[in-house]
Amino acid sequence: MKGVAKALFSGPVTAYNADVAEASAVKVALDVFITMNWKIYDSLFIEIGYLVVLSWCVNKAMRPWSLQAMFADIDRDLLKAGNVVFSVANIKGNEKATSLAIASVNRENMFKAWW
Repeated sequence: MKGVAKALFSGPVTAYNADVAEASAVKVALDVFITMNWKIYDSLFIEIGYLVVLSWCVNKAMRPWSLQAMFADIDRDLLKAGNVVFSVANIKGNEKATSLAIASVNRENMFKAWW
């Protein structure tokens, strides 16, 4: 809400396209938020880079059948997380995400940091 990131993560994702990778990142963001028990104090704001993935997150009817299991997990986590707000990311203004993506090209494990 204040425009300050409280967590970063980066790592390999098994995905056949960028949309599936982005949906996987939503799942990781929810996992970090729930693990840190931040829902007591804060809302979670998730910026999504692809409009199609945003539509999958907010409209169950738009989700591809092949991703139903992933979105069943995401839906469960959304209930646990409390207040979650989705928005479209400004692609040119997300230097941290770009840097983490480049650094993870050779990363075998997920990197997560929060403060």
